[in-house]
Amino acid sequence: MASRVLAAVVVAVVVVYHVLRVLASQCSGAACDWYIPFSLLLPIVALALAGVGGAYAGRGAGGVWFLLLNGCAGLGAFGPIVAAFLLSDNDTKVWVSTVLVLTVPASIGIYAATHRTTIT
Repeated sequence: MASRVLAAVVVAVVVVYHVLRVLASQCSGAACDWYIPFSLLLPIVALALAGVGGAYAGRGAGGVWFLLLNGCAGLGAFGPIVAAFLLSDNDTKVWVSTVLVLTVPASIGIYAATHRTTIT
């Protein structure tokens, strides 16, 4: 249950970031200064939550699921950092990073759907 909540929070943070990015693209000058702290903080929060969420979901999984969930956690946490160094276009960096971060909630969702747990 906690891993699903973390996955939902990661998706929410990514959605908020992109909504703020669209809002900031509509303004210019000092009026856009409100966006600067969010543009720095939200990606860091998304990366941290993606890594923690994937690792948390993978702790109880065995075999291939353990590798998949932890691999997605690593990809979601470190992939955007590598992409930032390899890509030159900022818009491409944002969208590639978004896809990499969203591999974590996607893998957690698939794992949760295929492995039902019961509370006793």
